[in-house]
Amino acid sequence: MATYKTSNSVAKHKTSLITFLILMTLGTLIFRACRYYWSPHYIRNRAVEIDGKLYSPDSTAAVVFYTLDVGARGTRSYKSLLKEKDYDNELTAYNLPPEIVVEKWVDNKTLNVKYDPNEIYRLGGTHTDLDLTKDTVVVNDVFLVIKQRVKVNRDSVLHQNFGRYQ
Repeated sequence: MATYKTSNSVAKHKTSLITFLILMTLGTLIFRACRYYWSPHYIRNRAVEIDGKLYSPDSTAAVVFYTLDVGARGTRSYKSLLKEKDYDNELTAYNLPPEIVVEKWVDNKTLNVKYDPNEIYRLGGTHTDLDLTKDTVVVNDVFLVIKQRVKVNRDSVLHQNFGRYQ
């Protein structure tokens, strides 16, 4: 009878151990699949797709609009203000926050933009060190002149987006 209890106890622990190992393996695989790797923002990376470029009048700088494939979480849209020498470097060095809407180049060193905090709800927020309370901000030696400021209206953004998914 004592051997029956011992073998039953071992079988019970063996089943628990196998279940635990299977759950740990699945958890690790799911974590690895959904984990976002923050450094692949290079033009030559296959996960980056260039959506468009808005060049300055002399074509020495451009606002590069690109999409990054973030694995199981889909894609994210970004925009960076780059000069010719920056194309081989990481694109996030001169990222523009989502609430900055690019309008047009005024000259080679000045870009007119609109400040729209509602864009954070559409595109997702990213941290920025830019002081967006000022009317002029400098990014990569280019002046961003905020010509218009839109009030925050989260309800209207949610209402606009609701129409897209019906």
